[in-house]
Amino acid sequence: MLSFSIRTKLFIVIFLACSIAVAAALSFVHFQFRLTYLEFVRQQENEHLQQLKATVLAYYAQHGSWENLKKDRRQWFLLQRPLHEQTETESKDLPPAPSLNRLTRFDVRRRTVLLDANHQLVQGIQLKDPPDLEYQLEFKQQIVGYLGLYQRTGFSDSSEDAKFLEKQNRTLVIIAFMTLLGSLLVAFLLARQLVRPIQHLRHSTSELADGNYATRIAELGRDELGQLSSDFNRLAERLQQTEQARRQWIQDIAHELRTPLSILRGEIEAIQDGINQADEHTIHSLHQETLHLQRLVEDLYTLSLSDSGALSYHKTEIDLVGSLTMSVNQFEHSFHEQGLTINNRIPTKATAWIQADEQRLQQLFHNLFKNSLRYTDAPGCLELQFKKQGHFAEIIFADTAPSVPDAALPHLFERLFRVESSRNRLTGGAGIGLSICHNIVEAHSGSIQTSHSPLGGLQITVKLPLKIVNKKIN
Repeated sequence: MLSFSIRTKLFIVIFLACSIAVAAALSFVHFQFRLTYLEFVRQQENEHLQQLKATVLAYYAQHGSWENLKKDRRQWFLLQRPLHEQTETESKDLPPAPSLNRLTRFDVRRRTVLLDANHQLVQGIQLKDPPDLEYQLEFKQQIVGYLGLYQRTGFSDSSEDAKFLEKQNRTLVIIAFMTLLGSLLVAFLLARQLVRPIQHLRHSTSELADGNYATRIAELGRDELGQLSSDFNRLAERLQQTEQARRQWIQDIAHELRTPLSILRGEIEAIQDGINQADEHTIHSLHQETLHLQRLVEDLYTLSLSDSGALSYHKTEIDLVGSLTMSVNQFEHSFHEQGLTINNRIPTKATAWIQADEQRLQQLFHNLFKNSLRYTDAPGCLELQFKKQGHFAEIIFADTAPSVPDAALPHLFERLFRVESSRNRLTGGAGIGLSICHNIVEAHSGSIQTSHSPLGGLQITVKLPLKIVNKKIN
């Protein structure tokens, strides 16, 4: 099966469209020209018939009857002679008497008929049908006859009119042929121009498939190709960002795994070399590094499940305030040990029923408490606020200094992102907890945002949709 390129297909389609248009225009012009020319000839014949009417009436006034004219066919043609002074030469020969089956309807004299007052034939040929045009002949306010004309329905092949039309048709065919030749050139140039941006796009797509995510194409206008080029550039930019994030992700994971492994290796090699003793302090240090490594791997696994949508959620109807209060009680001791306090400003009798997975909700709160616990300087505090806004419950975590730079706020929920000042393993985490928080909140159709806290630190606002309770009306 033949396979054509897009340029060839466009060329064929454009040329066929031009050919059809030219053929349709040629047919219409040919038909319209014949019709218009026929109307023009009929109008001329009508004017001739008006002139013949005056001539015939003058003949009747001179002779007083049609008797002489009935016997003199030559006189009948001589009466019509002034109508053709510009188109016929002098001839003394009388045209042959036309018969019904040889009527050509070309010569106006052969199609003109003269009838008396009783519609009896005087001169000409009377067909079964009445004449198309008929004028009364009145002399001294009496009808003395009728002058009729059978209008032509076409042109005979031997007539001058037919030769004129044939000449015009040849001219139209030549014009149509030249137009088709021009359309060939236009179709070729237009197809090449239309395919050129598609070829650029194809070349750029090939580079993109080969891993060159920095490739871009120029905007191609505001049409569909322009929109396609814009979408291509956005896709390339997104792939480039994804590739950069993937590389950064691998580097960060390698860094996070390398540090505890290096410490474990150093501690073990020191014991093997006899530098350190395998006492309680050394074993505790090794245990702490092992726990840190385990937490890191678990967080990475949880984040990968959350990103892929494989993290399971078993949603039930729970009290958001009660769940949050439970987390506050669990972290009060840890905050006290770090020289921090939790200012719980949640109303005592407040309730907020939501449809959520309580285990994931506890994971959300624990990560937010741990974030403040790690990065808030002592002495400091974490202030909790709760309020309802429409169909949403809003929880605010606001801690004291240090704060976060403005440029870092939009990136806090990115994987493994940490503010430079917190890149200390003694206090800072791996930069995974807030990413998990973001995914958990989104899985509950909520939102989470960061901003500067009025207390001088970081403020995190969590909004979760309330469960709609249908109240019965008595």
